[in-house]
Amino acid sequence: MLPIRIQINKRTLRMKLHYFLYMGGVASVQGFAPTIAKQLGYSPMVVGSVFTYLSMLSFFVKPVVGIVVDKFRVKRIMFLAFVLLCGLTAFSLKFIHKIPTEAVANLSCGTTTVLNVCSNDDDRLSQCDDSLFKLIKNSAEPIECQLRCEQNESFRDEIYRSWNIVDHNNININPNITYKNDEFEDLDVTLIIDATDQIKRNDVVFQVKSVHIMITQVAFPVCRRPVSTRCKIDCSNDVVMELASVQKFEGSVFGLHQFWKYLIVMSLFWISQAITWSLQDPICFDILDDKPEDFGKQRCWGSISWGIFSVFGGVLVDYFSTSDYEKNYVPVYYLCLVIILWDFALAYKIEITETIGSKNTFSDVFKLITNMNVIVYLIWIVVMGICTTMPWNYLFWYMEDLTQKYHSDKQSWTKTLQGLAIGIQCIGGELPLLFFSGWLIKRIGHTYCMALGLFAFALRFYLYSVITNPIWILPVEFTNGITFGLCHAVLLAYARFIAPQSSATTVVALSGALFEGIGTSIGGLVGGFMYQTYGGEMTFKLFAYGSLIMGILHVIFIKLNNRSINIETTK
Repeated sequence: MLPIRIQINKRTLRMKLHYFLYMGGVASVQGFAPTIAKQLGYSPMVVGSVFTYLSMLSFFVKPVVGIVVDKFRVKRIMFLAFVLLCGLTAFSLKFIHKIPTEAVANLSCGTTTVLNVCSNDDDRLSQCDDSLFKLIKNSAEPIECQLRCEQNESFRDEIYRSWNIVDHNNININPNITYKNDEFEDLDVTLIIDATDQIKRNDVVFQVKSVHIMITQVAFPVCRRPVSTRCKIDCSNDVVMELASVQKFEGSVFGLHQFWKYLIVMSLFWISQAITWSLQDPICFDILDDKPEDFGKQRCWGSISWGIFSVFGGVLVDYFSTSDYEKNYVPVYYLCLVIILWDFALAYKIEITETIGSKNTFSDVFKLITNMNVIVYLIWIVVMGICTTMPWNYLFWYMEDLTQKYHSDKQSWTKTLQGLAIGIQCIGGELPLLFFSGWLIKRIGHTYCMALGLFAFALRFYLYSVITNPIWILPVEFTNGITFGLCHAVLLAYARFIAPQSSATTVVALSGALFEGIGTSIGGLVGGFMYQTYGGEMTFKLFAYGSLIMGILHVIFIKLNNRSINIETTK
């Protein structure tokens, strides 16, 4: 029997492993980027603005890098440097702190003593979040709080009289004494939940079971006349602290050093990704040499890795999180760093060819973009970029909102569910459609594939808007195979199809820049504004209607264009 000899192409194997490691490392952090920003205390509008800025930053960085690489022949150095920078900046997110907040509440004493931790009517308190209140309304455990209250003479005098407060020397305090300190002594307060009062008054109120001030202990304290004051609180229950949290600063987040640190780290993280993405594909084509059709066989390992590590990252976050509402992302920062360092060691051995870029014929490109078919194609790219931003930036945010609103008892595994969503997007949807995209494009054509992508987005967004259980989002994510896998292939294939040979690279770069630099930028800004203004459900519904209308208009254009071609052919 002759021995079986298996030949392994080390050059393509290393490229496959690079795609697998690099995209897996990035996926473990990037997929959670919007919810990381949310946990740091930023609003949907701020998050939308930040990601719009990051998309524009990527848009401008890519062509600059291309010029530098072609002119100075530093492809290898830049590729390795920015692979490493990507891991280091992702890990740096570990050191970014939340925007400053403090927990405040109103302590009111009358026929009962209650602590009001949030209200929809009082601007001095935080806005109530019913989904968070559901986490504690069925709790049987007492909640202990320490309070530091504002100087309020009428409140102080009344509680000293009604509670018969004694100081440490067992002397009754004279309520007429003026104190230099602006705050009371610490109050050790045990709370019990008054759910009925919460429902009636549309705020979150806890009845005080007992109070301890100085050496005085009072059970179910009451006052002869109603008084109240505002207090800083420190409670044993994390959810109560979250409910009572308000910003400590006044004005814009642009005045906070925490925001600028976050923005700088995210900018470096995004730049490193943009440059690595713009260099790794040309490197792969150089390695394939005369077999460019095998590119998909290399790139698919990135999709597989993105799905696997997204699920694994979600499980890690949930496993190491001790709180239901606040997640611990530190494990995925370490995971990303370790994987990227491993990839850096591998990428160092990849054979990289330093090439001089060809001269692009800009006049041919200008003539090309005056063609109506090409104009419609470019508009389609921008629209698809806008739509793609919504699941990229706000799907995880929406899944957390649904969980808090309808299934607050399931929050401990939210990140695992989010990781599964990305896994299905990549492996269940994107991977097979990338493999069969060529066959499908040949059967129905580029333009109908474009329309199919818009209709798939309309269905996807509408299903988001009617789902109340986030687990049902998982089967919806199979549509990502059409909305991203197929449409990404169509974007590249049609760009190569319409481009003159002398300017193919320019047209492909222009298409990618429109998608990421213009489409996703607009989508991030508009999506953030709409999400903050109308909420997730209405935002996705409006995007569904918009995608449907654009799909119908695209089909109408195809029909009219085909009719015009038939008439010209007949003549």
